[in-house]
Amino acid sequence: MKTVRSYSRLFFAVLITLTACKKAPMGYLSDQIHYPYYPIMIQRGVIKETDPINNDGSSAPVVYELLDIRDATTHKHADPLYANHDRYVFTARFDPTVDTTVALLNAKRKLVNAPCFEFNKHTGAFDFFGTTVFAPLGTYEYDVKATNEAGSRIYKNLSSFTLFDGDPYSIENGGGAWFQDGTTTSGDIGQPLVSIKRLSTDGERVILKIVDKNGTPFNPKNKEILKRGDRSDFETYARFHPVIITDTTMICDFELTPFPFSPSSFGYLMYYRIPSNFAKLDAGLTPTPARIYNVNPRFAFHIYQDGTYEVTVKIKNVTRDPI
Repeated sequence: MKTVRSYSRLFFAVLITLTACKKAPMGYLSDQIHYPYYPIMIQRGVIKETDPINNDGSSAPVVYELLDIRDATTHKHADPLYANHDRYVFTARFDPTVDTTVALLNAKRKLVNAPCFEFNKHTGAFDFFGTTVFAPLGTYEYDVKATNEAGSRIYKNLSSFTLFDGDPYSIENGGGAWFQDGTTTSGDIGQPLVSIKRLSTDGERVILKIVDKNGTPFNPKNKEILKRGDRSDFETYARFHPVIITDTTMICDFELTPFPFSPSSFGYLMYYRIPSNFAKLDAGLTPTPARIYNVNPRFAFHIYQDGTYEVTVKIKNVTRDPI
């Protein structure tokens, strides 16, 4: 009996030794690598960074290689996506609060002639640029190769993206209020009606008009539109060129999209004050009909593509009426 136990112990000792000597597999590469959203929606002409690949627990690091992009309908190589067009790329870290001149901006970017996208080999994410405006609308499928210590695997039709056309701008929420001159007494006059018209695909310009309920513009040159010293305004976001003031408009030439490029402490809102001697409020909105109430609109918008735009901010319940 003692001999049997001795042989048993020897058998398990040998088994453990053999198991310990067996080489462990190197890493893990999942066959379920995927993108979190499908299909990926890309508005043509708008800068967009997609989500990275979900590697499904694969051993890091994983290196990704884009093998091919095809038209999802014809399954042919998408030549137009690979066509080169001029666009800017940053060559150094850009700080919009510091690099506020064209010279400083140009020192940190350069013009390249390249496709409308870049593929990040470390994350599998795409960067799409404004030059997608030259690519045909539609859905595109693509193949990716993933490599890590476990080897390589090719994922045919791993995902797809769709190029679509949308508005080259957006309008965000704002508001409006009256204040009794020299006091904190105030009331609501409703959110201004903001409309944007793209006048041309040329240039990089925003023409801003603030008008009364009848469409009559207030005159910024005549101090009918005033900044609110502690708040952001149109000029806050004009990083590279001075705002041009006319009898009816404020004009900004921008260098980067989206415009505004970066937020202020008030987000992207623009605040103004129209003095009481230029603005008459509708009856019943203020405690008295006296002309002692100034008007304070606030609004926000984004421009996503180059071009010349007219932005009109119509203030509800207010008539331009200089006294």
